[in-house]
Amino acid sequence: MVQFFRSGQTDDRRRRVLTEEVVGTVTASAKMSAARRAETRAYAKAALREQQPAVVDLVPQKVVKVLLAFVLAVSVVAGLEVLYAAESLKFGGQRLPALDLAAEGSLGNWLTSLALFAAGVVALVVYSLRRHRLDDYHGRYRVWLWAAACWFLLAIDEGASLHESLQAACAQFTAQTLADGEILWIGIYGLLIGGVGLRLLFEMRDCRLSTAVLVAAAAAFAVALAAHLARLPAVEGEHRVMVEEGCEMAGSLLLLLSMCLHVRYVNMDAQGLLAARPRKESTSKGRRSLWGRKAAVDPPHASVRPSAKRSDLSSVESDDEEDDEDESSAEDDEQDAEESARNAHDIHRLSKAERKALRRQQRRARLG
Repeated sequence: MVQFFRSGQTDDRRRRVLTEEVVGTVTASAKMSAARRAETRAYAKAALREQQPAVVDLVPQKVVKVLLAFVLAVSVVAGLEVLYAAESLKFGGQRLPALDLAAEGSLGNWLTSLALFAAGVVALVVYSLRRHRLDDYHGRYRVWLWAAACWFLLAIDEGASLHESLQAACAQFTAQTLADGEILWIGIYGLLIGGVGLRLLFEMRDCRLSTAVLVAAAAAFAVALAAHLARLPAVEGEHRVMVEEGCEMAGSLLLLLSMCLHVRYVNMDAQGLLAARPRKESTSKGRRSLWGRKAAVDPPHASVRPSAKRSDLSSVESDDEEDDEDESSAEDDEQDAEESARNAHDIHRLSKAERKALRRQQRRARLG
């Protein structure tokens, strides 16, 4: 039986050829499948996820665009006010439900609810950017989640009249009148939204424009609440409804404007487009006390140990230091003696007496 021997080099070459054939087949099949998918694709590559703009890309970079949108919304509010006051639009002595600002489900309520919902969405966008700030060690960015929740609550309340249901429930369970129930829901809303608003005002203090607009929105809501409670004696009847609903719409639009201005500020700050503000150094050496007066702050005094009262530990420490110095000097003398003995090419090893004599001699030489 004849046995054929094969060299290792030939076998390696055969393996490489077989591997290249398999890899080439797989690559060709992958290219064919990709070509088939490209032929059967219904949309262009511009519709892919990588080509679509992110939410942050929709944030306007110029204040002029935001202000133009706000002016357009204010003109819509003014138009609704004019249509409500027009007497020619009354049919049978009644206004159209869509134009009646006092009715639920009108265009005014829809505009207010839409603006509040948009403000909540913008607050979530601010949260998505603000939580990546490096110097926020205490997690103050979470206030934007609370702000978004409050704006969503106000939007739902405006569209579904939650406060009226809460007012009736409070009057039912507390056995009080509807007026007392109204005070309860106003107190609950005031504590929740007032607390979040104050914390948000402190958070937005870096952008003065958005902070000022937020204060204006709070003032508009306060006037609307005063008109709702009939605390404005000069405004009665239809004019009171116009003031209340107009201030609600204006306050919601101002709140949306404040959120848009601040998300623009945060986005530009995250991209490094804002110049860093220099920190103000205090020129006064005093520190303000609780009542506003300046209290002088002395520099720290150095602690001086009295000479008459010395501790016994100091003497012990000094004795220990002297002993350490003697031991170190003795060790140095021994090392010098050994080095001198090696330099003199001494054949025999020095005895203890010879080392002592050598140390005395070196000390005398140092003193002399």
